Amino acid sequence: MRNPQFDDDVRALVRTAQERARALGHPGIGCEHLLYAIAHSPTPLGEVAREHGVTPERVAAQTDRLLNGPRSVFDGLDADALATIGIDLQAVREAVEATFGPAPVPRPRHRRRHRVRLPGHLPVTGRARSCLDTAVKDAEQGGTRVAEHHIGAAVVTADGGLVPPILAALGVSAPQLRRAILARAGR
Repeated sequence: MRNPQFDDDVRALVRTAQERARALGHPGIGCEHLLYAIAHSPTPLGEVAREHGVTPERVAAQTDRLLNGPRSVFDGLDADALATIGIDLQAVREAVEATFGPAPVPRPRHRRRHRVRLPGHLPVTGRARSCLDTAVKDAEQGGTRVAEHHIGAAVVTADGGLVPPILAALGVSAPQLRRAILARAGR
């Protein structure tokens, strides 16, 4: 296939990823935006993602955490895990506030400054392009159009970028999720 044919679900997935990137003020569509779109999708691909704990809200929260860091020194701490070793996070927080004052100033959110873009298509990042290329190759091997399961399988197993740490933070195994995506698609 010289010019890959994308089915309607793939087009909708890319549109959602673009809307997400634009809403965040990002200059292009990255794998993290595609992962969000997968989790947001009402199709079987989205169902599989959500069944494995990959929801739009959780992907958005992890993307924000990775790009902007915690807002206070206590954000991101697992109170239950600390309690298992005898640390009461609430007591620590109260002691810190008693010593240094209530509600320490949160860390400022770092906002990247991007050029103002006119409406239209956002470019695709190199890593996201690599995922799309992998999906096209997989579809060509099967002699089919590029379907959403091709995109999903490529995105969840992307090397580098934000997808691996997002999935790790969610406790999701990328290979298991990939297998589930392909199984649901009958592959």
